Amino acid sequence: MDDYITRTLSAYDSNPEKYEDATKDMTPMEELKAFIQVLPNKELPVLDAGCAFGRDTVLFAEQGLKTLGVDMSDGLLKRAKVLYPNLSFQKMDVRNLKLGDNSIAGIWCHATLLHLKNEDIAKALQEFIRVLIPKGVVFISLKEGTGEEEFVEKFSSESARFYKFQTVESISDLINESGLTITKIYTINERQRWGNDKRDLNWVYCFARK
Repeated sequence: MDDYITRTLSAYDSNPEKYEDATKDMTPMEELKAFIQVLPNKELPVLDAGCAFGRDTVLFAEQGLKTLGVDMSDGLLKRAKVLYPNLSFQKMDVRNLKLGDNSIAGIWCHATLLHLKNEDIAKALQEFIRVLIPKGVVFISLKEGTGEEEFVEKFSSESARFYKFQTVESISDLINESGLTITKIYTINERQRWGNDKRDLNWVYCFARK
């Protein structure tokens, strides 16, 4: 595994509780509801790609959907299994999903691809296309900006993690090159969405379809 990814995973594993405490109330509910509405088949599973402690995975299950949460952090997966023992969680790399072709109705990938360099984002997007059914949908969120950096973001961790920042234009290019079709892309401000105790930063939110 690439060193930058290993270091990021170590940051999550070293203090999963801090990440959970910081983000447990930050589900983008408007987008989650919109994602469910556009699923082409509600009988097939939804993949929560980068599920962390299962915060969003359980919300899909509560809507009667079959769900699978995958992550690479042992610490976060352990917490997910404690919180939601009746749900399915597996250790899996978004660049190499151990799933069958055309087996997933939708992929929810919130705050995950931001930890990957562009070449690895491209690999993940190809895997998304492979496992999605025709007309399957994807939701992706990333931090808005340019460049990449490995740093300590004390809001949710005490250790350095890698971040690749994206603009609407840069992530659009990657998604279009993958073969996915963007249906909606826009930015939101974290503080405006979740309150003054959150960070003054923008996120790029993107819906796409196979």
